[in-house]
Amino acid sequence: MWIRADRALRHIKLGACPDGNEDKHQHNPTMTFQMNQFLFRPFSRRTWMLTLVGLVALAAAACGTDTAPGNGVGAGGSGASTGNAPAVTGETYTHGPFSLEMHAGKPVLINFWFPSCPPCRAEMPDLQAAHERYGDNVAFIGVQLLGLDTPADGASFVEELGLTYPSMPDTSSTIQLGYEVFSFPTTVFLDKNHDIARKWTGIIGTEQLAEQLDALLGA
Repeated sequence: MWIRADRALRHIKLGACPDGNEDKHQHNPTMTFQMNQFLFRPFSRRTWMLTLVGLVALAAAACGTDTAPGNGVGAGGSGASTGNAPAVTGETYTHGPFSLEMHAGKPVLINFWFPSCPPCRAEMPDLQAAHERYGDNVAFIGVQLLGLDTPADGASFVEELGLTYPSMPDTSSTIQLGYEVFSFPTTVFLDKNHDIARKWTGIIGTEQLAEQLDALLGA
Protein backbone atom coordinates (compact mmCIF):
# COMPACT_ATOMS: atom_id res chain seq x y z
CA MET A 1 0.00 0.00 0.00
CA TRP A 2 1.31 3.44 -0.95
CA ILE A 3 0.77 6.58 1.12
CA ARG A 4 0.77 10.10 -0.27
CA ALA A 5 0.90 12.95 2.21
CA ASP A 6 -1.63 15.33 0.70
CA ARG A 7 -0.63 18.92 0.01
CA ALA A 8 -3.33 20.09 2.42
CA LEU A 9 -1.52 18.30 5.27
CA ARG A 10 1.81 20.02 4.71
CA HIS A 11 1.13 22.27 7.70
CA ILE A 12 -0.55 20.74 10.73
CA LYS A 13 -1.18 23.33 13.42
CA LEU A 14 -0.93 22.10 16.97
CA GLY A 15 -2.73 24.11 19.59
CA ALA A 16 -6.42 24.31 18.67
CA CYS A 17 -8.56 22.01 20.77
CA PRO A 18 -10.76 19.59 18.82
CA ASP A 19 -13.97 20.78 20.49
CA GLY A 20 -13.14 24.44 19.90
CA ASN A 21 -13.26 25.23 23.62
CA GLU A 22 -9.64 25.88 24.58
CA ASP A 23 -10.59 27.52 27.88
CA LYS A 24 -11.60 24.27 29.57
CA HIS A 25 -8.41 22.42 28.61
CA GLN A 26 -4.86 22.64 29.88
CA HIS A 27 -3.65 24.57 26.85
CA ASN A 28 -0.11 24.50 25.58
CA PRO A 29 1.76 26.83 23.23
CA THR A 30 0.95 26.40 19.58
CA MET A 31 3.36 24.29 17.61
CA THR A 32 3.53 23.74 13.89
CA PHE A 33 4.58 20.46 12.34
CA GLN A 34 5.67 21.13 8.79
CA MET A 35 5.88 18.48 6.12
CA ASN A 36 8.36 19.94 3.65
CA GLN A 37 7.82 17.40 0.95
CA PHE A 38 5.39 14.73 -0.18
CA LEU A 39 5.94 11.31 1.26
CA PHE A 40 5.92 8.37 -1.14
CA ARG A 41 6.83 4.99 0.30
CA PRO A 42 5.34 1.50 0.62
CA PHE A 43 3.71 0.67 3.95
CA SER A 44 1.99 -2.38 5.33
CA ARG A 45 -1.67 -2.10 6.27
CA ARG A 46 -0.73 -1.94 9.98
CA THR A 47 1.78 0.84 9.39
CA TRP A 48 -0.75 2.73 7.25
CA MET A 49 -3.22 2.70 10.15
CA LEU A 50 -0.58 3.74 12.67
CA THR A 51 0.51 6.56 10.38
CA LEU A 52 -3.04 7.91 10.32
CA VAL A 53 -3.21 7.64 14.11
CA GLY A 54 0.05 9.56 14.37
CA LEU A 55 -1.00 12.38 12.06
CA VAL A 56 -4.33 12.84 13.83
CA ALA A 57 -2.57 12.70 17.19
CA LEU A 58 -0.19 15.51 16.24
CA ALA A 59 -3.11 17.77 15.41
CA ALA A 60 -4.72 17.28 18.83
CA ALA A 61 -1.82 16.80 21.21
CA ALA A 62 -1.42 20.40 22.35
CA CYS A 63 -4.65 20.28 24.38
CA GLY A 64 -3.85 18.51 27.64
CA THR A 65 -6.94 16.86 29.07
CA ASP A 66 -7.04 15.13 32.43
CA THR A 67 -9.45 12.20 32.74
CA ALA A 68 -10.24 10.67 36.10
CA PRO A 69 -11.92 7.33 36.84
CA GLY A 70 -15.62 7.44 36.20
CA ASN A 71 -15.14 9.20 32.86
CA GLY A 72 -14.49 6.06 30.88
CA VAL A 73 -10.83 5.58 31.77
CA GLY A 74 -10.93 3.05 34.56
CA ALA A 75 -11.99 2.34 38.10
CA GLY A 76 -10.12 3.79 41.02
CA GLY A 77 -8.04 1.61 43.30
CA SER A 78 -8.85 0.19 46.69
CA GLY A 79 -6.99 -1.90 49.23
CA ALA A 80 -8.67 -5.06 47.99
CA SER A 81 -8.05 -4.44 44.29
CA THR A 82 -6.01 -6.86 42.20
CA GLY A 83 -5.35 -4.22 39.52
CA ASN A 84 -7.38 -3.45 36.40
CA ALA A 85 -4.55 -2.07 34.27
CA PRO A 86 -3.73 -3.95 31.05
CA ALA A 87 -0.35 -5.66 30.94
CA VAL A 88 2.76 -3.62 30.17
CA THR A 89 5.46 -6.09 29.23
CA GLY A 90 8.48 -5.86 26.98
CA GLU A 91 12.21 -5.39 26.55
CA THR A 92 13.40 -1.87 27.23
CA TYR A 93 16.19 -0.16 25.30
CA THR A 94 18.71 -0.03 28.14
CA HIS A 95 17.10 -1.43 31.31
CA GLY A 96 16.29 -5.03 30.38
CA PRO A 97 12.80 -6.51 30.70
CA PHE A 98 9.89 -4.58 32.17
CA SER A 99 6.53 -5.69 33.51
CA LEU A 100 4.03 -4.32 35.99
CA GLU A 101 4.55 -7.43 38.12
CA MET A 102 8.14 -6.34 38.68
CA HIS A 103 6.78 -3.24 40.44
CA ALA A 104 4.05 -4.75 42.61
CA GLY A 105 2.82 -2.39 45.31
CA LYS A 106 4.28 0.66 43.56
CA PRO A 107 2.54 3.40 41.53
CA VAL A 108 3.45 3.45 37.85
CA LEU A 109 3.63 6.25 35.27
CA ILE A 110 3.23 5.10 31.65
CA ASN A 111 4.09 7.64 28.95
CA PHE A 112 3.09 6.93 25.33
CA TRP A 113 5.26 8.69 22.73
CA PHE A 114 7.11 8.44 19.43
CA PRO A 115 10.26 10.27 18.26
CA SER A 116 8.79 12.29 15.37
CA CYS A 117 6.02 13.72 17.60
CA PRO A 118 7.04 17.33 18.51
CA PRO A 119 4.79 17.53 21.62
CA CYS A 120 6.29 14.25 22.86
CA ARG A 121 9.77 15.74 22.60
CA ALA A 122 8.62 18.95 24.32
CA GLU A 123 7.44 17.20 27.47
CA MET A 124 10.39 14.81 27.89
CA PRO A 125 12.56 17.13 30.01
CA ASP A 126 9.72 17.48 32.53
CA LEU A 127 9.23 13.70 32.61
CA GLN A 128 12.95 13.21 33.18
CA ALA A 129 12.90 15.77 36.01
CA ALA A 130 9.88 14.01 37.56
CA HIS A 131 11.69 10.70 37.36
CA GLU A 132 14.71 12.17 39.14
CA ARG A 133 12.41 13.44 41.90
CA TYR A 134 9.95 10.54 42.24
CA GLY A 135 11.76 7.58 40.67
CA ASP A 136 12.52 5.87 43.99
CA ASN A 137 8.82 5.62 44.79
CA VAL A 138 7.13 5.53 41.36
CA ALA A 139 7.99 3.26 38.43
CA PHE A 140 8.34 5.09 35.12
CA ILE A 141 8.04 3.45 31.71
CA GLY A 142 7.98 5.02 28.26
CA VAL A 143 6.12 3.17 25.51
CA GLN A 144 7.03 4.01 21.91
CA LEU A 145 4.45 3.82 19.13
CA LEU A 146 5.88 2.14 16.05
CA GLY A 147 4.93 2.96 12.48
CA LEU A 148 6.26 6.45 11.85
CA ASP A 149 9.51 5.56 13.64
CA THR A 150 11.52 2.39 14.18
CA PRO A 151 12.81 0.89 17.44
CA ALA A 152 16.27 2.13 16.42
CA ASP A 153 14.84 5.65 16.11
CA GLY A 154 13.40 5.29 19.59
CA ALA A 155 16.66 4.11 21.12
CA SER A 156 18.52 7.03 19.52
CA PHE A 157 15.85 9.46 20.75
CA VAL A 158 16.16 8.22 24.33
CA GLU A 159 19.94 8.54 24.20
CA GLU A 160 19.81 11.99 22.60
CA LEU A 161 17.53 13.40 25.30
CA GLY A 162 19.44 11.73 28.12
CA LEU A 163 16.40 9.90 29.50
CA THR A 164 17.35 7.65 32.40
CA TYR A 165 13.99 5.95 33.01
CA PRO A 166 13.20 2.83 30.95
CA SER A 167 11.50 3.04 27.56
CA MET A 168 10.53 0.31 25.13
CA PRO A 169 8.93 -0.16 21.71
CA ASP A 170 5.33 -1.39 21.58
CA THR A 171 6.20 -4.01 18.97
CA SER A 172 2.65 -5.25 18.31
CA SER A 173 0.70 -2.18 19.52
CA THR A 174 -0.71 -4.36 22.30
CA ILE A 175 -0.03 -1.85 25.05
CA GLN A 176 -1.36 1.12 23.09
CA LEU A 177 -4.58 -0.69 22.22
CA GLY A 178 -4.98 -2.09 25.72
CA TYR A 179 -4.93 1.43 27.16
CA GLU A 180 -6.97 2.85 24.27
CA VAL A 181 -4.35 5.48 23.46
CA PHE A 182 -4.94 7.26 20.15
CA SER A 183 -3.46 10.70 20.87
CA PHE A 184 0.18 11.39 21.56
CA PRO A 185 1.63 12.07 23.96
CA THR A 186 -0.57 10.40 26.56
CA THR A 187 0.41 9.69 30.16
CA VAL A 188 -1.39 7.09 32.29
CA PHE A 189 -1.02 6.92 36.07
CA LEU A 190 -1.52 3.64 37.92
CA ASP A 191 -1.96 3.53 41.68
CA LYS A 192 -0.07 1.12 43.93
CA ASN A 193 -2.65 -1.60 43.21
CA HIS A 194 -2.13 -1.04 39.49
CA ASP A 195 -5.59 0.33 38.95
CA ILE A 196 -5.84 3.13 36.38
CA ALA A 197 -6.08 6.29 38.46
CA ARG A 198 -5.68 9.03 35.86
CA LYS A 199 -5.14 9.54 32.13
CA TRP A 200 -3.63 12.73 30.74
CA THR A 201 -3.89 13.36 26.99
CA GLY A 202 -1.51 15.93 25.50
CA ILE A 203 1.62 17.60 26.82
CA ILE A 204 1.99 17.28 30.58
CA GLY A 205 4.17 19.71 32.50
CA THR A 206 6.03 19.87 35.78
CA GLU A 207 3.09 21.11 37.87
CA GLN A 208 0.65 18.53 36.54
CA LEU A 209 3.15 15.71 37.01
CA ALA A 210 3.82 16.73 40.60
CA GLU A 211 0.11 17.02 41.34
CA GLN A 212 -0.68 13.56 39.99
CA LEU A 213 2.31 11.82 41.50
CA ASP A 214 1.85 13.42 44.91
CA ALA A 215 -1.77 12.27 44.85
CA LEU A 216 -0.75 8.70 44.03
CA LEU A 217 1.86 8.59 46.78
CA GLY A 218 -0.53 10.09 49.29
CA ALA A 219 -3.36 7.67 48.53
